[in-house]
Amino acid sequence: MTATTALLILGAAALDVLANLLLKRSDGLARPAYFVGAVLTVLAAFSLIGLAARDLPVAVAYALWGGLGIVTTALLSRRIDGARLTPTGWAGLALILGSLAVLSRTP
Repeated sequence: MTATTALLILGAAALDVLANLLLKRSDGLARPAYFVGAVLTVLAAFSLIGLAARDLPVAVAYALWGGLGIVTTALLSRRIDGARLTPTGWAGLALILGSLAVLSRTP
């Protein structure tokens, strides 16, 4: 994976996390501006993944994006909203991180 591809995936994951946070703030569409922001942010993330897929198989690019987004969203939700993870949840996050480490070595 090239440095540019890694940056595209990291950017897509960051946008995905931002979209998740905006979606939470939309309060079930009661605050539509947040919802619209979330949708636009997801579209931007998909654009970056599309660019990353030029260098990596789509399945690998998508898995890296999704995994990074899941782990980061879980950790930020804990920090921002006080969400708690069980030991099983922490183990799941560790497994995702291990999977990402293996996937990132895909030629």
